[in-house]
Amino acid sequence: MTSRLATAARYGAAVLTFVLCTPTATALANPAVDAVEDFFTWARATGTSAAEYESLTETGPNDAILRGAKLVWKFDFEIFDQRVEAEVSFESPETRFFGASSDGNGVAFERFEQPGVHEIRLTGTVTEDGKPQSLDLTVRQYDLVAENMYQAYWSLEEAPERPASRFIPVLRSGLQNRAESISVRAIEAISQMPDGARGTERQERISMTGLANGRLEEYRIGHALSESKVVMDNGEMFSLRQETGESVTTGIDVKPMLRIVGISLPDRAAGTSVIESSQVNDIKYNSPFFNAAIQKISAEGAEIAADAVPFDLFPFLDTVILGTFEKTYGPDELIELGRKAVTSLEGVSIDRMAAEGLAITSDEGNASLDNVSINDASYGGFGDFSMSGLSVRAAQDITSVDLERFRISDFDLPPLASYVDFGVASQDREPSLTEILAVVPMLGQLEVEALKVASDALPGGLSLDRFRISMRDFIAPIPTDIEVRTEGLKMPVALVEEEEARKLFESLGLSSLRYNDEMRLRWDADDKTLTLDPMRVEIDGGGSLDLSAEVGGIPRTVFENPGRAQMALATATINHARLEIRDAKLVSAFIAGQAKAADLSPETLALALADQGASALGPLRDTPFGQSLHGAMKAFLVAPDHLILTVEPKTPVPAMQILGLVVTTPSMLPGLLNAAVAANP
Repeated sequence: MTSRLATAARYGAAVLTFVLCTPTATALANPAVDAVEDFFTWARATGTSAAEYESLTETGPNDAILRGAKLVWKFDFEIFDQRVEAEVSFESPETRFFGASSDGNGVAFERFEQPGVHEIRLTGTVTEDGKPQSLDLTVRQYDLVAENMYQAYWSLEEAPERPASRFIPVLRSGLQNRAESISVRAIEAISQMPDGARGTERQERISMTGLANGRLEEYRIGHALSESKVVMDNGEMFSLRQETGESVTTGIDVKPMLRIVGISLPDRAAGTSVIESSQVNDIKYNSPFFNAAIQKISAEGAEIAADAVPFDLFPFLDTVILGTFEKTYGPDELIELGRKAVTSLEGVSIDRMAAEGLAITSDEGNASLDNVSINDASYGGFGDFSMSGLSVRAAQDITSVDLERFRISDFDLPPLASYVDFGVASQDREPSLTEILAVVPMLGQLEVEALKVASDALPGGLSLDRFRISMRDFIAPIPTDIEVRTEGLKMPVALVEEEEARKLFESLGLSSLRYNDEMRLRWDADDKTLTLDPMRVEIDGGGSLDLSAEVGGIPRTVFENPGRAQMALATATINHARLEIRDAKLVSAFIAGQAKAADLSPETLALALADQGASALGPLRDTPFGQSLHGAMKAFLVAPDHLILTVEPKTPVPAMQILGLVVTTPSMLPGLLNAAVAANP
């Protein structure tokens, strides 16, 4: 609602100053008087049902006062199976012109005033399926003053076959308008929509400075208030109130926006900047369901890239207004139209958006957020998204959630047109792996810090000190360097779903688990090695596991075409590997539990399990490695303090050779791989 009122505030004043929109240049005796007379002549010629004024008084050689002006247009059209019949009226009690002059292309005023209340009203009906619904919108402007203002003359081509495109010259001519400053005491809009919704929106202390060449240096609103009656799906209505403090936007430029919708500007440098900065303060929302407040919302550096592909919007709008859309565009043309539209969006970006001091209150609970921001954002992704200081309190089960920091960085989307292609491909069949990968985004990093969850529905609190996943060096969209780290994940043992595992932790006297892990998996494009180092998992009071490995001969095609990854077996080699387990109290607890159930001592069961494991080695059992492994298993299962298993071949061993030995002579594998094992060294 605020955005609609902002639009009215931005353009409403220009609409109400209709006397400046003169279609032709004349030999001006008094430029102010002739500008008004020419405008009313043009208005009557365009089919107004009323175009009149009470008086036009010349107050100086270049000054005049217009009183009691009124214009009315009636129109009707069909759009999207809806028939619209409406009347637009303009009422302007008094307009004062000072220091008027003309250069043949437009008229300028040293000062322009519209004291009092000036009104635009749109009334009518929207008929769909034979059911008319009323529409009523009134915009009122209070006390406008403009300094050093220039309005270019414009004319509207009679081209019924191009109902939207014919406005393009008018938009181009608007770039010549300029003003040193424009101020409005207030603008308000009162609406009655077809669905029964009603609203009143009011902005106060509006000022615009530095309008020239389609660019506005500053647009400021001192205060805004919106009150609406909203219709719900069940037909019931509720009230919504929105209030904002001062808002300031700088460096607004429409030229890049005109260019991206297909309006060429051959004589003007369009540039790329759309908005330099914008800030809205003290935002408040009130409804029967919740109340919300935001201390500040800001944005910087909105732009449209110079190489952004324009989308010819107006020919498309012509077909919509004329009702020829379906005849003009077949299925293939619609797909191509969609691809062009989303491709144009890829050129839109913003350096930074942020919000501070967010708070929501309701009967169900409260929430607050210190700040949230996004940097380098576009339809192709963003450089960084973060939020900090999140706190949620829910009445149900007395639940609380606190989060110190959440961050996502280097998030890249595929070209937007690929989503159109994926949607088309998915209509009649299952998409291929290649088609699925074409729409998978790439994520550089995700971080969570200091997360705490508590609830009466939980047997204890959940907490996480830190979680981070980093991905780099993509062969789109697959990362070739991945790091994952979890620090201080704490949860009640009672939340472990698997009953045997839960009993195992309970047997160690643990009421809660504290878990840590880290892992890095990376592929080196130069030597084609895939390295896992480190991989570590640790449970406080339960033990730790460390694993590292290196596999060579992994070609780039594994990442470029994952569907053929199995072909890497032809070139892959085992370079080395290491497994290390320390302080495995979980193993002791498992053996103790099983021994008790079998009425055995833990040591007896441990030795029996070691013997059973040795028997499972088959041909490897009687090899030096098999005997060494049997002994290590005995020692470790009796006292699981430390177990080390290494594979250190003198030269990398081809994976195909290993597979061959598994089938033919598996007893040769330990020697080939230089495998070794030790327990409690």
